[in-house]
Amino acid sequence: MARQWPLPRGTFTITSRFAGRINPVTGRPESHSGTDFAVPDGTPFYACAGGTVQYIGAATGYGQWLVIDHPTSEGGGCTEYGHMWDAYATGLKTGDWVNAGQLIGYVGSNGQSTGPHLHLTVWEYGHGGRRIDPETWLAGAGYPGEAAPAPAPSDGPLFGVDVSEHQDGMSLRQAKAEGMAYAIIRTTDGTYRDRTYRSHLDDAESAGMLTAAYHYLRNPSEGTTVAQQVDASLAVMGDARRPVWIDVESPAGLHVDHIRECKRLYEAAGVRVIGVYSYVPYWEGRVAPSEPDSHEFGAFWVADYGRDLRGTPRALYPGNGHARWDYPLGNQKPVIWQYGSNAEVAGRLVDINAFRGSRAQLEALFTGRTLGEDWLAMASEEDVRRIIREEVWPVTHDTKRLCVQMGMDADDDGFANVPGWVQGGHRSFYDLLATAVSILEAIANKIGLSVKTRTFDTLVDPPSNPRNPKLKG
Repeated sequence: MARQWPLPRGTFTITSRFAGRINPVTGRPESHSGTDFAVPDGTPFYACAGGTVQYIGAATGYGQWLVIDHPTSEGGGCTEYGHMWDAYATGLKTGDWVNAGQLIGYVGSNGQSTGPHLHLTVWEYGHGGRRIDPETWLAGAGYPGEAAPAPAPSDGPLFGVDVSEHQDGMSLRQAKAEGMAYAIIRTTDGTYRDRTYRSHLDDAESAGMLTAAYHYLRNPSEGTTVAQQVDASLAVMGDARRPVWIDVESPAGLHVDHIRECKRLYEAAGVRVIGVYSYVPYWEGRVAPSEPDSHEFGAFWVADYGRDLRGTPRALYPGNGHARWDYPLGNQKPVIWQYGSNAEVAGRLVDINAFRGSRAQLEALFTGRTLGEDWLAMASEEDVRRIIREEVWPVTHDTKRLCVQMGMDADDDGFANVPGWVQGGHRSFYDLLATAVSILEAIANKIGLSVKTRTFDTLVDPPSNPRNPKLKG
């Protein structure tokens, strides 16, 4: 995934850059090793790129620090974050993997510091090597909460449904035929396990719909811990884990820490959290202690039904220019709008959603991959080497050996030296076949049969650019 700044756009002030400065604590000139971002105490910050936690905890000068090593597949290098009050606040530990844009800490003023700020150092190749300017390294990078490309009104909208066992028996294949591009499927309500997750998922994906999951988060005061809820959701998904939305609308209200814990537990299990779902009065008034900045959780999927009329998805849609698209919740605008609950789809009345963008943009939102990325672009060097070693090389090796054994020309000196078939005096299979045919021809002629055999290659020439139909592209 592409690099990201550690804090949302417009929320910070750079107070010290990567250059010479007067240390605000000691008053002495120094070469500043990174960039300082001033923000209020407790502000969440995010990983600049995917990688592995290399160091975490107490550190001289910082008080507390966090160091993440980024493999080549994530852009390489190493990032170092300092001055947190508690580097373990998000549950991370040495060896954990984090994704680009994942919540990794909260800003503090620990150690050698005159006020709340995040210090970011970037090492070009690995910790302890050469430091480089973080602002140069992040040039052109996105910001947390802006992973989804800005939707263009001329694209879409793409309509989609969210379903649960309340829609058991609904044909998502028919929904696709009626223009639905995606399905968001419930796994759980608290610890209640939806019995139709897998059947809905299989139906949707076999029809070619994009899919994601959602979990209805309950307040622990309602009887189950957040950890129990996430465990139940993971059990429902089983080996069919999909990126998940956190549904924030429990009638008991929620604390922002409940949402944080839910997101952290999913990510610890390797499940991407796309963002949160809620409606305006709830997010603004029912999440304690006050309306939280939603960038921390990813994207925002808003529910606002208006008059909630009945009709087809397109007839009900208020339009790409409607004011709801421009109303921010937690300082960001929604990327998906659930604009009704009485849409006529596949013979049912269902919740209906709109996304202003293309299918590729929606897939990028769900998966977290940048537009245009494919498996090869995201694979590490070791991934590529393994595929060649375990899958490609054996096939090409055996094919070349067979060609030589059959008597065909080898394009490689090493393969040209294959000794042939032991049972035939180290001659190729084709040579042996030609010899056998010659003997049979001689015998036939001896007994008065007129036989003329063809022992040359009669295969038609292959096309100039043969393609394996199993290979993508």
